[in-house]
Amino acid sequence: MRRAAATLLGPVVALALLLAAPVTVPTAGAATRPLPSYLAVGPGVRQLVTVTSGRWSDTRASLSAWERDGSGWRRVRGPVRVRLGWNGWVRAAQRRQNTGTTPAGRFALPAAFGNRADPGARLPYTHVDGDDVWPYEPRDPATYNVYQPSRAAGSHWRADYHERLASYGYEYAHAVVLGFNLPQGAHWSPQRRQYVATRPADTRRGGGIFLHVQRSRYTAGCVAAPLGDVRWLVRWLDPSASPRIVMGPTAWVKATF
Repeated sequence: MRRAAATLLGPVVALALLLAAPVTVPTAGAATRPLPSYLAVGPGVRQLVTVTSGRWSDTRASLSAWERDGSGWRRVRGPVRVRLGWNGWVRAAQRRQNTGTTPAGRFALPAAFGNRADPGARLPYTHVDGDDVWPYEPRDPATYNVYQPSRAAGSHWRADYHERLASYGYEYAHAVVLGFNLPQGAHWSPQRRQYVATRPADTRRGGGIFLHVQRSRYTAGCVAAPLGDVRWLVRWLDPSASPRIVMGPTAWVKATF
């Protein structure tokens, strides 16, 4: 009987010790701290889009839209599964044209366009037609990564170095322009009948980086999301809120921005 009692008491004592042990309670909010709270994006930025994944080689990522008020950041859309370039991420400064990489960094969101009518955008919105072109021709730095309402007779854009926006149909139903490698001082040139830049973009790094509608498994460097989410973003983005997009592997984004 004593041996049996000892056998039974063992688990009872162990349970008592376990119940008496101190319990570690996680710090409130530690597991739910919003991603933007790690980032120094500037006090004027009240709208933020984040696109993040685990690895540099990822071709899929997670997109969220955030708003900031007096109490901090709150998510207002997402997370949404999105597609990246076929070669994953690369730091924006290291990106090169035709590499299939999505630039990682922090960018402005200056404008939007689409093959469909303006859905109620607050950003400048262009409803494109069959003549609208987006070139990234290194042989013509002045028009590199500058929207064009038509292709002028004197243009020297090779077939693979410009996009006729209307030809992308559903993919460009709506799209937001990312401020990656955009030139400065773009203005209309009556002589060339084109928009040209006084300070051209870097012709090595590529252009035409948009947040557009997903149509295939990969992009050439853009971020692609479902139509409903892109349309929502086009309506939501407000120039008065200084919207920005921060993109890249999550750990790198937290450490860099």
